[in-house]
Amino acid sequence: MPKAARVKSASGYYHVVPKGIADQLIFEDDLDRSMYLELLRKAKAEVGIKLHAYCLMSNHVHLVVEDEHDMLSEFMKYVTERYAMYYAKQIGRTGGVFRKPFWSEPIESDEHLLSAVRYVHANPAAAGICPASAYEWSSAKDYLGRETEITDTETVLDMLGGRDGFIEFSKPSHTTATPFLGSSLTNHLSDAEALTIAKAVLGDTGINLAACDRGVQSAGIVELVQRGFSVPQIARITGVGVGACRYTLR
Repeated sequence: MPKAARVKSASGYYHVVPKGIADQLIFEDDLDRSMYLELLRKAKAEVGIKLHAYCLMSNHVHLVVEDEHDMLSEFMKYVTERYAMYYAKQIGRTGGVFRKPFWSEPIESDEHLLSAVRYVHANPAAAGICPASAYEWSSAKDYLGRETEITDTETVLDMLGGRDGFIEFSKPSHTTATPFLGSSLTNHLSDAEALTIAKAVLGDTGINLAACDRGVQSAGIVELVQRGFSVPQIARITGVGVGACRYTLR
């Protein structure tokens, strides 16, 4: 069956998520992460794409890019093919490293752009690693003053009124499973990450939903769906059956 055509952005902005095949690791150590960032830097120079945010996680990467010249596919091919060759050689692996095609979503408003940047930077905190400002392998530190040849920070900083505005906007508020309501990004969070967000949304009810009365249970399920969770993941992290979740949403 032919793959669906990539949805093209009218604005030129995209949220892109390359992910490991079968959710396998794509980074073993900091040397691997440094190589990936170097390839991002070279790809930007080669292709002419702006990179407004990035975050390297264990089995996937988040990128917020501006593709003025319709070169996103070439940009991603440059990075993923070269990195896959490097990584396969490092670990003695054959076969692919990244899922194909890579996932991407158009960003069509200033609000969505800012929300996507904040969401990308919030990934390490959602995973229980460290606050966004302390994570070495995202662009958050670039926005806080780290010298960079990778991240184009000017657009977002101008929109937020400078570094102080960025800090205020980026305060912990990671309470959705997607960058913004209506985003099509799904099934990229581990259950541990999803549970952290569910607890932020519902409090301790988020981990005890199966024990709650039907009214509280139904309200919690609806709230999580509205915040971008899939029904199977809600069932796994709350203990409420898939059938009961779907019955609530009828």
